[in-house]
Amino acid sequence: MREERDRIRLMLYRNTLTNAWLVNRLEEKGINTEKTEMSSVLRGVRKGAKAESIIKTSVEILDYYEKCFPGARD
Repeated sequence: MREERDRIRLMLYRNTLTNAWLVNRLEEKGINTEKTEMSSVLRGVRKGAKAESIIKTSVEILDYYEKCFPGARD
């Protein structure tokens, strides 16, 4: 899980996206969360099924974003 959390942080940074942006995309996918919970998940403080779902879906969202906007990561 740590690798995925690090990957999410890197992808957000690389694409100049915020946690708030990602929280909004997660809500569009049916995962209700907030910035503080998201921060706890990315730091590894929060664990469990919901945290795993947040991480998995976040990676999917960010992978899709980078496929749609390939120049954003240069």
